[in-house]
Amino acid sequence: MLNLIPTPKKSTIINNLYHKIMACIYSENNEWKTYVKTFCDMFETIFSIHLSYEKGSIELYEDKSLQKGCYRIISDDCVRLYASDCESVLYALSSLMQLVSVNNDVITVQSFSIEDCPDKEYRAFMIDLSRNWHPFDKLLKFVDICFLYKLKYLHLHFVDTGVYSLPSRAFPKLPSQNKHYTFEQIEYLNKYAKNKGIVLIPEYECPGHSPRLIKQYPEIFDDTLEQNIQGEYCNEMGEISEDKTIICAGSEKAWEATKLILKEICDMFPDSPYINIGGDEADIKYWKHCSICCEYMNKNNLADEYELYSEYIGRVTSYIIRLGKTPIVWEGFPQKGSEKIPKETIVIAWESLYNTADSLLAAGFKIINASWQPLYIVPNIKIRWGTSDILKWNVYNWQNWWEKSYAYLNPITVSPTEQVLGGMLCAWEQTYDQEIQFVLENLSAMSERVWNVKRVCSESDFIDKQRNLLRIAALAISDK
Repeated sequence: MLNLIPTPKKSTIINNLYHKIMACIYSENNEWKTYVKTFCDMFETIFSIHLSYEKGSIELYEDKSLQKGCYRIISDDCVRLYASDCESVLYALSSLMQLVSVNNDVITVQSFSIEDCPDKEYRAFMIDLSRNWHPFDKLLKFVDICFLYKLKYLHLHFVDTGVYSLPSRAFPKLPSQNKHYTFEQIEYLNKYAKNKGIVLIPEYECPGHSPRLIKQYPEIFDDTLEQNIQGEYCNEMGEISEDKTIICAGSEKAWEATKLILKEICDMFPDSPYINIGGDEADIKYWKHCSICCEYMNKNNLADEYELYSEYIGRVTSYIIRLGKTPIVWEGFPQKGSEKIPKETIVIAWESLYNTADSLLAAGFKIINASWQPLYIVPNIKIRWGTSDILKWNVYNWQNWWEKSYAYLNPITVSPTEQVLGGMLCAWEQTYDQEIQFVLENLSAMSERVWNVKRVCSESDFIDKQRNLLRIAALAISDK
């Protein structure tokens, strides 16, 4: 058994003996030299060995007969890696990082052959940077983890009820003091991720989870809502409740400002084909008592605040499409009026409460599986899942621990379909130190199960391989 996660589709161990290779690497494709440098830098971090650039040990070759994302490795007298594109060569290099052994500065590797490719393209990790802000250097470590674990996407939950962690020139009062990233850091992060083949997905929450917008720019995002809310949502002084987290959906000023923010974020992440606009858990009760929202509903023939909710998500996602990006939203929009949301929109199915996976597929959406159980890492230690739980899960299955979820007693399973793009592990509301060990363990299992939709590795075999990957990952992200 090769010490490799995810388990490769085809592998042959020629013999169990390890042969010595020299500390050098070479690529016949000059465009891959950036990735070679990426590999060399991480190799030196992990194994404290510098690789020179020359033939005779690790050699990279282009093979156009291989499909996108597929790679081949042959290890005998030297180690030859074959790939057809940038994505697959990075997967090959990531695999090699797990397969070499270093003792007393001597590099050895088994004799083997591998042919491999992922079953699902969308393999992602999401980190919460709002409810518990993370220092910038930790973001770079998550990029490194994604590279080692052969993930393709790093989803950055920048904006939520807690902190607005993005910079902004359009609205300079939005970024939270001492808890936001600079434009220079975002630019560096983009380059760092691109060099490791990781696609960043920024998330900006609207229309809910927006107290920072309301507090800092009430004249834009709250408009005249205070004067149009009935007493049940105000205190005795007639002031709006401090727990209000939703912007005015009928306000033209709020809409134009939202477009400006979205354009600014898209420009900040030029290499990302996606932008997530949240769209879930919006406290829409405020809208039905807002004269501006009511006027907008009447003008646009919307029956109630639920149709306004879906119409608003449709407006935002349509605008993202006009900006040349693909919008992603969480499942939280209501089914009522959902036909107003363009089908190019990708939906993250997570709670099986607002919309279920089968209903989203029937409506024509492509979806991502972020099933709360077992793919969430949250502070509550009573609601926590591990490697064993994730290995038993598959990308067509949704479960939930909460009795209100449709998946509580009867997990939802859909038939295999290309509409299910893949899976995403989510870490919420914790500091880096609190979450990192769970991330390393659970993410390895999720990578295995999305790369290989059909299970191919027993739990005991996986645990044996996982120890090696956890050791390598810990070295890669250590603070030396």
